[in-house]
Amino acid sequence: MLNRTAFWGITYRQLAGVLSIYLIATLLYDMALTISQRPWSKQPMLTDWLEYLPRITVEYILKLLFTAPIWYLLFIRLKHWPLLRRVMLHIVLLPTFILVWQNVCYAVSDALGVGHMGGSGQIWDTYIGTLFYLVQFGIFHAYSYYRDYQRQQIQEIELRELAVKSELSALKAQLNPHFLYNVFNTISATVPPALEHTRELLADLADLFRYQLQASKTDFVTVGDEVAFLQKYLDLEKARFGDRLRIVFDVPEAVLTAKIPPMLLQPLVENAVRHGIAPLIEGGEVRVKITQQNGQLKVTVTDTGAGMNGKVNGTGVGLANTRLRLEKMYGSELMLTANQPHGVVIDFAIPA
Repeated sequence: MLNRTAFWGITYRQLAGVLSIYLIATLLYDMALTISQRPWSKQPMLTDWLEYLPRITVEYILKLLFTAPIWYLLFIRLKHWPLLRRVMLHIVLLPTFILVWQNVCYAVSDALGVGHMGGSGQIWDTYIGTLFYLVQFGIFHAYSYYRDYQRQQIQEIELRELAVKSELSALKAQLNPHFLYNVFNTISATVPPALEHTRELLADLADLFRYQLQASKTDFVTVGDEVAFLQKYLDLEKARFGDRLRIVFDVPEAVLTAKIPPMLLQPLVENAVRHGIAPLIEGGEVRVKITQQNGQLKVTVTDTGAGMNGKVNGTGVGLANTRLRLEKMYGSELMLTANQPHGVVIDFAIPA
């Protein structure tokens, strides 16, 4: 229960921790103020403590309310900023926080009749408010850095495990493709000249296996190589579906030399054909679009098939592996959305 998310990615455990910090700070400040009044107070210590409690409670509730938007800005909206850059923002945020908090706090305290510091004593509100601000955001930044470091360590371990599994899979697969190449060549040699199209399909199939084997030995390939592989794959699919499958590639020449992980696009295209186009008698179109802008390579695979209400499956092995690779390698998300008027759009973005 405590590890469940409450809002903004905050778990109930973390929320309880923040509220505990504020509760402890409230009680300690009340105790410190009570003790400081002992030389001239004529009331029992407990009476003084209870007398100051409403005022201090109001102060810390307002501190919490004004802390929330600053925390949201730094750790949600600007979480992609470097740590040092976010820390430097406190040069502006700290005086703004103190100024706004003090004015609102004094107005609310007067309205509630709980009192507040007056005259030169207000400097203590500024000093203690500043100190509390620095302490709490120091804790927040330290905890955020610790979580990011932990997450990075886990991702590195998972990537190493994934790499080992990929290497083992590649070693197991090497014998089989070589055997298949020879079989394809043998079959192709026996195909009569009148069936040239069949010979071309066999050559395309052999090229697919060859590319898969080569891709298992490298971390990156060019967009041009990946697109050429996709074209051969879709040519084979088109031989099966005929006019039911229409293919469009929208890939500018400028992006063909960009580097991407191998076999990243084929599962997306396969998903579009298998779950989008295949169920429809009239078939549909698969469009592959790759653009580069603002240092990002954006890939979009669109189909006009059965759509989100059909058999589109976002949890298949191919899509699951692609989603995992994007998440671990780039921290990117694979997005599936409905196409209009029907079909599915699959897209992601990675550093170019």
